[in-house]
Amino acid sequence: MKPAAYFLVLLFASAASGCTNYLYQGRLSGMDAYNQANHFTLYWPKTEPLIGSDKAGPAILMTDCSTTRIDFSEQAEGIVFRGEQGMDRLAGETSSVKRNQICGRFEGYLKLADVQAGALPVVISCVPMPADEFAAQPRNYPQARAEPYIFQIVEKIKRWSWFGETLPGPEASCAR
Repeated sequence: MKPAAYFLVLLFASAASGCTNYLYQGRLSGMDAYNQANHFTLYWPKTEPLIGSDKAGPAILMTDCSTTRIDFSEQAEGIVFRGEQGMDRLAGETSSVKRNQICGRFEGYLKLADVQAGALPVVISCVPMPADEFAAQPRNYPQARAEPYIFQIVEKIKRWSWFGETLPGPEASCAR
């Protein structure tokens, strides 16, 4: 193969590996699991390669002044957050969730890569179990309720790169 052909193959291969990286984010205020006014941040990365399918996730839900980070991931049932045994329970129940119990979901979406900027309904149906004496800080997330929380999602960062990158998520805050 001639040097010009090698150059063209190398140029095509490097262009094909390029992608656009996004960070989507939404923030809202509401009541937390302990009936206190609080702020919640929802964010996720998304990658659009020049060749191939878009990839996104997981989506992370953070509560201000808490170390709790809730992961929403693509499952057969859609984009969901699964409760942890001994850590979460369905609202109105006294016992812990069973293995793989759904505690939250993005309404109207099956793939995180399909979610765009705009209003995003998110349902929370669980509450944290009471913390024991060994817990450094109890879990906390939005209060369980039948109607969805509406996060106004914005495209926070959009950056093109040759080899992909992981965009930084928002910093945890404690602004009360």
